[in-house]
Amino acid sequence: MSYDPYNNSGYGGPSIHQGDPTSLAGGHHNPRQTKTQMPFAQDMGGRTPGVPSFVRAPYYPTAPFYSTDPNVGYQTRFYSTGILFNVDYTAATTNTEIIRNIQFDIPCRLIAMNGTAIPIAQIAAAPLLGLNSMQGVDPRDLFLFRVEYTTGDQITVNARLGSNTLGTNEGGQGELGGTGYTINAGGSLTVGITPLFQNMRIDITFVCLEMRGPSNYTRG
Repeated sequence: MSYDPYNNSGYGGPSIHQGDPTSLAGGHHNPRQTKTQMPFAQDMGGRTPGVPSFVRAPYYPTAPFYSTDPNVGYQTRFYSTGILFNVDYTAATTNTEIIRNIQFDIPCRLIAMNGTAIPIAQIAAAPLLGLNSMQGVDPRDLFLFRVEYTTGDQITVNARLGSNTLGTNEGGQGELGGTGYTINAGGSLTVGITPLFQNMRIDITFVCLEMRGPSNYTRG
C-alpha cells in the first residue's frame, strides 16, 4: 500500500468537499482530527497510522506569517519600557521586581526582545555580587527579566538574567523563533524587571510586526 502523507491527519491534509459523506451533518464521524502532541523520533514522517505527518523547518530566524490579502499592510514598530534608579526604584528596593505593562492597540506579531542596562552614576559598591565596578559584565546580566501575555501565558516561565532571553539591536536580536508570538488588538504584555544594582537605567524593547487593514484592524 502506497504511503500517503496527506491522509494521516497532518498539516496540509485534503479539504473535505461537500460530496464527502464524512462531512455531512448527522453523517459519519470525520476521522481526520488535528493532533497537538509532538511526535517521538520514531514517529517522524507520519509512517505510523493515526500519527500526523511532520516536516522539519528552521526555527531561526523568526519567520512570521504574512497575509496574501492586498488590503493588509505591515510595518515594524518598537514597543519599549524600562526603569530608572531613584525614579522607579531606590536603594531600598534593589532586587525587587518592578512591573510594567505594554498595551497593543493594533494586532501584531512579536518577533524579538531586546534589552540593556547602563549605570547613570559612579557606583561606590555593587550590591549582591560584591563588585566595585561593572566593567566586563554583560549589561543584560545586571537585572532579571520576565514577560507574560494578557491571558497569563508566560512567554518566559521564570525570571532570569536578561542575557538568557534578551538580545541587542546590534545584530544579535533576541528572536523568539518559529513564527513569532501573536498579540491581538487590545492585548498587553506584563513585563517584570528586577534590578540587581543601584544607579541603573534599564531599557527593554519589543520588536513587533504590525498588521494593518483598511480600518487599522485586522485579525491576528
